[in-house]
Amino acid sequence: MFLDVSGKKIYFERRGAGPPLLFVHGWGGTSMSLLPLAKMFPSYETIVLDLPGFGKSDPPDPIWGVQEYANLVSQFCLKLGLRNIVYFGHSFGGSLGIYLASTKPELIKKLILCNSAFSRHPDRSGGIPLYLKGFLCKLGMTNKIKRLLYRIFFPNSDSMKYPHLETNFRKIITQDLSHLLPEIKIPTLILWGSVDKDTPVPMAHELHEKIEGSTLKIFEGVTHGLPLKYPELVYKEMAKFI
Repeated sequence: MFLDVSGKKIYFERRGAGPPLLFVHGWGGTSMSLLPLAKMFPSYETIVLDLPGFGKSDPPDPIWGVQEYANLVSQFCLKLGLRNIVYFGHSFGGSLGIYLASTKPELIKKLILCNSAFSRHPDRSGGIPLYLKGFLCKLGMTNKIKRLLYRIFFPNSDSMKYPHLETNFRKIITQDLSHLLPEIKIPTLILWGSVDKDTPVPMAHELHEKIEGSTLKIFEGVTHGLPLKYPELVYKEMAKFI
């Protein structure tokens, strides 16, 4: 189904009855990414959505970064009448959870951060190294030629996978949310894969250190796709936490 939120058509699925449990996917994901995990909670009202620019939802405005995406999620919850939610955020979805938990604590009852970005660097987040961007720009190449070179030399670049969101991605990877972590005062569970290359495991320890009273669980031998590949492992830890 669709919901109009601040002029954006947002696709979501809502099922079950009970306390609200919101699942927010990562960059490049959709509501379907976390649906297998969401289906494991029959005693909760589970909600999964497509963030703007992904799945069936409208694209974001070019100037959108973390704050604008997070504000849309907040407005989405308010329009659905959701309060005191359990918030699960994977990767970029976790970034939005960090922002919301620190600035709108009345919205979230419990926070679950899974392989969540909060301080990203282009070299390790699928972006194009800044020095190379500058070099290519100086060459005066057209965007078409640039993208061709990027696809050859950086095939895993997030900015190239979603060219319609390139301006948003450039902004997001420059936004550091570290200063918000001490402001989070709600119960927080941190789930991580030990061999995550997109958000390396030291980031999990930094979250644990800076979010007072948080709980950390690291899964050995698991990559950034923890909730996508091993939803049953994530479910077990979430069930104990919530």
